[in-house]
This record gives sequence, C-alpha cells and structure tokens, in this order.
Amino acid sequence: MDLPKNEFVFSRFPCGCDGCWKQNRLPIEKRYKEPRKDCVLWPMMEIKDKTGKGTGKGHNDWRVGRFEKDNQSDERQYHAIMADTLEEMTARQVKQIVRGNFGAYFVAASKKKRKRGDENLPYYIVKWTEAPWQASVDMETYVGNERYTVEKGRWYCTGTWLEKLPGARNWFTMTEGDWRTLVDLSKVAVANLRLLPRSEANQMRSGTRRTTIEVANERGAWRMADSDHAFLVEESQSREANEFDVKIADEVLEEEAAKINPNSWAKKPEPMKEGPQNRERKKSRAKKEHLLQQTGPAGWKKKSSPKKKSKPSPKKRKSESSAPPPTKRPRRGRTA
Repeated sequence: MDLPKNEFVFSRFPCGCDGCWKQNRLPIEKRYKEPRKDCVLWPMMEIKDKTGKGTGKGHNDWRVGRFEKDNQSDERQYHAIMADTLEEMTARQVKQIVRGNFGAYFVAASKKKRKRGDENLPYYIVKWTEAPWQASVDMETYVGNERYTVEKGRWYCTGTWLEKLPGARNWFTMTEGDWRTLVDLSKVAVANLRLLPRSEANQMRSGTRRTTIEVANERGAWRMADSDHAFLVEESQSREANEFDVKIADEVLEEEAAKINPNSWAKKPEPMKEGPQNRERKKSRAKKEHLLQQTGPAGWKKKSSPKKKSKPSPKKRKSESSAPPPTKRPRRGRTA
C-alpha cells in the first residue's frame, strides 16, 4: 500500500490492546484495509444500521487522510514566520553560551572530506573562547588568518574547532594548532553541548588504533552521547527541509513594519458623528430633566423654604451697646 506524498493514514481511536497490536503486525496491504474486529473496543465502536445490525465497519477503523493546499494562505508569510522562528531560537542560544563550554553548529552537507579530518557529519563541534557579540554594521573581520563577512544584526561568537577521532565512534579531539573560527549563531544547534572527557570510567573501546590513541593522549579526547549525535543529525535534516528565502522574509517584515505607526497611541480619537435620531433623543431627555428641576415629579408640590433671619454683624452689636440710652423730653403744657 503505497500512499502519495499528500496522503496519510490515521485512526480516530488508537488502541494498544492485543487485538490491535496483532493487526498492526500484518502486512501493510491488510493492516489498514480490514476492520479492527479484534479490538477490545469493537462492541461499542462497530457502526450499526437503522435496524441495529452491524455493518462490519467501525469508528476505530484506519482511514486515509489527504493534505490539501489552502488557497487563503500567503506563501510569503511562511518565509517571514520561519525567519521570526530562527531569530527567537538564536536569541535563546546566545543566552546559553558560556566561555570554555562546547557547542555544535550546522554546516552544509558535502560529500568531500573536510579539512578537519572528520567524517561527513552535518555539524561541527567548537569550544567557545569568548562571549557572543552582535554586529552593528556590515563589515569584514579576521580570526587568525581567516577572513569572515558579518552582517548587521546577526550574532557571532569565536570558538576553537574540534575534529573527530578516526576509528572512534563519537569521540572528538582538539584540532592541530587549535584552529579558531567565527560561528554564525543562527546555525547553532546546541549552545551548551555536554562532552565527557576521557578518563578511567570513560575509556575508548578496546581495539582502537594506536595512532588514534596517540592523538588522544596529545590533544585530549571527549565523547559525545549517542543520543546527542542522533539529535544533531535529525535536527540538521529538519532545518534543511524547512529552509526559507531570506530576501522574501525581509521584504514581508519591512512591509509589516511600515504599517505600524509608533505614535498611534498619541492620536486623539475622532468624535463620533451623531445621527438625527440620537440628537432628537438627547434634546427630549434634556427637556424632561429641565421640567423635573422646575416642577418636580407628578403629584409633588414644592414647599417654600422659610426665610432665615440675618444675624447682625459683631461690629454693629458693639456700636449699639456702647451708645447712651435715649432721654425723654418733657412735654410742654398748654396755658389757659
């Protein structure tokens, strides 16, 4: 049963019972075509007709799915998303780099034997010799006799190369002369790689060539875990499959940045235009409030507030108390 690239097999209710495990070991031609009658969930998973009889098919049967292209998606956005993802991954790797520790970064696959004497691995191992730094401008720089071109905004770090020990699985040693290099941190897979040094508890297998042991004695030797090696190989394949166009990604990001107005928060919102109905409502509401203030609600009489007597000022009181009492004038009598 060969499926096209855009199709896949799935089950809505996967199960690990003995019946399902037995069916999963059948040839592919029978595995996904026959119903899963031996499953312990079959009594409830079997599809029945209107009369209640079994149809021989189940809700837990294997089915074939198909990937379809979404016409609403923008292919240019894919490149921008991948660029954003790589930028976030790089920022995380920058924080993990420690001078003196080891790191692994990806290189382009090549069938030619590399200068470092290692096999055709998709990654290099380095020992970090300084703290990472970010390029402020596009420029050229030298590390030893090697010239490197750096791009503005990218992160870089200097390290010393390690090479693979021939005939020793996942064993590495320092390069002859301690070759230094400049690493683009966007290509780093593991910023803090754990390598076990050679010791009594961590020895090379018996039967290793004498020349290899001599190199290990001279330059040192470190072993990488098999799981770390498998991860680096798998991650390199994943990155190759998810490559993106840098130019398209930069164009999309520039377009999106141009749409953003940093001073939008300072703009005062424009007043909303009122329709004729809202204006009439406001007028009638204001009129009612005005009438209520004057007359009050229905059945309510406004009581007149009593007038308060004004108190005389203290100066006036003082002047009145200091004045002498009035004298009575005698009446003039009439003469007869």
